[in-house]
Amino acid sequence: MPAVAETTCYNLSKFRATMKSFRVLDDNIMLRLNETNTHAEAACASFFNELVAAYQKRDASIKFCLEIMDKNIASKKEKLYQDPDDYTLKDSIMTDESKRQIIANESVVEDIVRGRSLKAFQERCALFDLPENIQEFLDNRK
Repeated sequence: MPAVAETTCYNLSKFRATMKSFRVLDDNIMLRLNETNTHAEAACASFFNELVAAYQKRDASIKFCLEIMDKNIASKKEKLYQDPDDYTLKDSIMTDESKRQIIANESVVEDIVRGRSLKAFQERCALFDLPENIQEFLDNRK
């Protein structure tokens, strides 16, 4: 089950607020790292798993909304093909495409947030070796 509702995908204010709530861990990373025993590999591993879970949740939300938007835009374009003079439908498609682009731009925000979080994590949990496939995981979402 996706972390966001389909209606959230079309309400950009709600989508952004939801994504912001999903980024609380990253926004408070320094505080959390200060509270974590960064000299214990198990504590760092546990915190890292929380970060990865948060990344996956946000990725799934973005991908879910993009898929929903793509299906809706495709459906509207099929209808427009049948009635090329439906200007209301044309406006609706343009609006949806703009919303889709805004949601797609959340991936750029994700890259920035992840980079900052992972840098802070690696600096403070230097004894913890990141999994070899972490870069593959990070690159896989693109």
